[in-house]
Amino acid sequence: MALFVDQFGGDRMLARSAMQFLAGSHDLGKATPAFAVQHVGLAQVMREHGLYMPTGKSGLVDRHVAHHAVASHHLLVGWLVGNGWPKNVARTWGAILGGHHGVPPDADSEKAARPSEVPDLYGRDTWSAVQRELVERVVGRVGLRARLDRLAEVSLSAPFQVLATALVIVSDWIASNQDLLPYHHGRLPEVTADQGRVRQALARLQLPCPWAPRPPVGDRESFFAARFRLPAGARPRPVQEAACEVAEAMTEPGLLVVEAPMGEGKTEAALAAAEILAARWGAGGVLVALPTQATTDAMFTRVVDWLDGMKAAGCHVGGSIVLGHGRARFNRLYEGLLPAGRLRQVGCDERDGDGPDHAVAAHSWLAGRKKALLANFAVATIDQLLFAGLKARHLMLRHLALAGKVVVIDEIHAYDAYMNSYLLKVLTWLGAYRVPVVTLSATLPVEQRRALLAAYQSGSGSDAVATSDETTYPALTWTRGNSTTTRAVPASGRSTSVALNSLPDDLDHLVSLLCDTLAEGGTALVVRNTVRRVLAAAQRLEQEFPGEVSVTHARFIVADRLRKDTELLDRFGSPQRSTHRPWRHIVVASQVVEQSLDVDFDLLVTDLAPIDLVLQRVGRVHRHQRDRPARLRHACVYVTGADFDASPPQLDPAAERYVYGRYPLLRAAAVLVGHFGSTVDLPGDIAPLVQLAYGAGDIGPAEWQEAIATAREQWSDRTARREQRAHDFQLAGPTRPGKAIVGWLSAGVGETDDDAQGQGQVRDGAPSLEVLLVCRDADGQWRTPAWLADQGRSPIPCEKTPPNDLAEVMAACALRLPLTFSNAAAEEELWQATPPAWEQSPLIYRLPVLVVDEDGWGRITDRRIRYSQERGLEVFDDAG
Repeated sequence: MALFVDQFGGDRMLARSAMQFLAGSHDLGKATPAFAVQHVGLAQVMREHGLYMPTGKSGLVDRHVAHHAVASHHLLVGWLVGNGWPKNVARTWGAILGGHHGVPPDADSEKAARPSEVPDLYGRDTWSAVQRELVERVVGRVGLRARLDRLAEVSLSAPFQVLATALVIVSDWIASNQDLLPYHHGRLPEVTADQGRVRQALARLQLPCPWAPRPPVGDRESFFAARFRLPAGARPRPVQEAACEVAEAMTEPGLLVVEAPMGEGKTEAALAAAEILAARWGAGGVLVALPTQATTDAMFTRVVDWLDGMKAAGCHVGGSIVLGHGRARFNRLYEGLLPAGRLRQVGCDERDGDGPDHAVAAHSWLAGRKKALLANFAVATIDQLLFAGLKARHLMLRHLALAGKVVVIDEIHAYDAYMNSYLLKVLTWLGAYRVPVVTLSATLPVEQRRALLAAYQSGSGSDAVATSDETTYPALTWTRGNSTTTRAVPASGRSTSVALNSLPDDLDHLVSLLCDTLAEGGTALVVRNTVRRVLAAAQRLEQEFPGEVSVTHARFIVADRLRKDTELLDRFGSPQRSTHRPWRHIVVASQVVEQSLDVDFDLLVTDLAPIDLVLQRVGRVHRHQRDRPARLRHACVYVTGADFDASPPQLDPAAERYVYGRYPLLRAAAVLVGHFGSTVDLPGDIAPLVQLAYGAGDIGPAEWQEAIATAREQWSDRTARREQRAHDFQLAGPTRPGKAIVGWLSAGVGETDDDAQGQGQVRDGAPSLEVLLVCRDADGQWRTPAWLADQGRSPIPCEKTPPNDLAEVMAACALRLPLTFSNAAAEEELWQATPPAWEQSPLIYRLPVLVVDEDGWGRITDRRIRYSQERGLEVFDDAG
């Protein structure tokens, strides 16, 4: 709201009237022959009133040139100029009308649609009089007649134009909804201001009220205990205290970077700071963005608990919440917050009284793809935030959703050069909107921190100045105009000394190590960089530890992945949650366990990875205070996935070529080898290790330097190419005030979506292909997988569209294929096997089918595949 009001010198009523004027006149372009000729009956009534137009659309063959949105743009600009406005100012107002269908006009379409170029599309004489009358009627209705000269002096900024366009779009969608405001039939009534009809429509829509947090009262200990259900006597940790103090002391909305070790309570620090920042700057909600769907699901539960704690403490929460990723409907908590009629476009949000009474609900009208983030609270994958930097239709709705919130970005270090390019652009726009932002990391390189701060300051109109102390850790850093401030945070006293060793990269050594260290029980986490290595290690370990090995990676169907994530937390989570921790167990996992999951193991064996990711994995060892077997009472980590006896190390080809790249792996190895056979102290060594690995100085033995230098050159070239590709469809930064947003989304990608194809627009490389896993029994009947609880072996029709309840189960069998199958041949083969009738289902129409037999075997092109609930998808090199 402040951004709207500030545009008019703080005059709230003038800002309100200006927005009413824009919304009321947005469809002015429909009062033209180009638009009116579409309806035969109404066109004839207009002709009878002197509004000439041809008798059919064929009489205006070029009517597409003046789409009613761009026609509205020109008609408003013409009227404003006719009333003495400078044309450049008038265009900033007209562009808002021109963009109300999701894309502002570009320079070419604006020029082609000028009334002087296509006068027949706009009409003359009576048409011109009607158009003027409509504008003047709106001006009178909103009380602007005496203040037009004042508005002519207002140079609308690009952020205002974007957000005003979004507000007009939302208003248009509500007013055009026949369920809320049914069309009149028969003779039209007299034109009156029917406030009762509007109030009735809004009452039925039940849009949530904005969150209105109050500044915390009382001591910090009570505040945290109330919000996060802390046990009696528990005190906030230093980073949590510091985050609240900084949030209370910031002189303006800004970017706050929180750097602290794993397990220090950064999430609670961020949520507490977000509440304080929202109360200070009038934000009506919070968005939390995370790297993966699994971490997003885990965070969703924590955010709902936080809001419930707020409600229990007597604070008004209200509002709505959304879980923002492509598989949100499979989250049980989110499903329980949805209204019964969640597939409807409009509806109340009353829920059955059987479930818990949460502080928030999921509003059905805000459940659509383009409107979802308009909910007061959102927990979403990072893609949903990065889409705000992608030139796509209705982008302004995403910006409106972000502009009224505090934005929290977890694992800010976790994104590659391509994604980081989008992230920096989004931060620039958040700075322009003066959105408070909190970012979290345990392992953030200095250069990346500088880039984040500079991007935000660029949007807020400040030139970045480096902080005075950039190596402090743990630390909080925040923007203050064109400068930044860093505050050192005392350690919580929770320190861990981790013994670090290398392990030869063969399965015999892995088995020998685990047989020895787990002889008296204990839990071990084995992290591999590729699914192929995960499955190979798990198969061998299962032979030695039958029934004591489990697997988790990204190639499980949705239902199995959700079950595995829950089992991980239930068995290896915090002491409060994992009450049935196994005596001995080994989890072999891919990177899915390294971020934002509160799991705790006694021992870690990890493949070599970039140093920040290695440290993230180390954070899954001895994470909590608990009793451990005697041999595992001291934290121990083994690094494998490379031949460390070679100089430089011989890297795993797949990790080097397809996953991380040679340069960051060599830099990580150069940092780690000096610690093999000794210890790493956490948190004390985190920052030095990260800054050393990502710094510019030479590290590692002299005989490594030539290989590292060559790898660096290749890495720099690749990074530059990726950043350039990212710019192809990336939004430009905010322009100077007074410049119309004409062309703002030129050369865009069209629509965005939550599926793999949509995510591929803000992620580098080919998007992965998703399929629906279906089992074929001995009689040829297609069925859902047998192991699904209550819905297993359900027959699936091929000749007709599956009903929604069955389609929900089928959608829970969505499986993301490896990039091996991201090609036209595989996609065509899978779609050819998919029944055409399935295209009519709103739940599964985007996904082709993958059919396997009762033993899980199938084939894609020339590759054999197998799926099981224990091992997920396996791909075999031979056709078999």
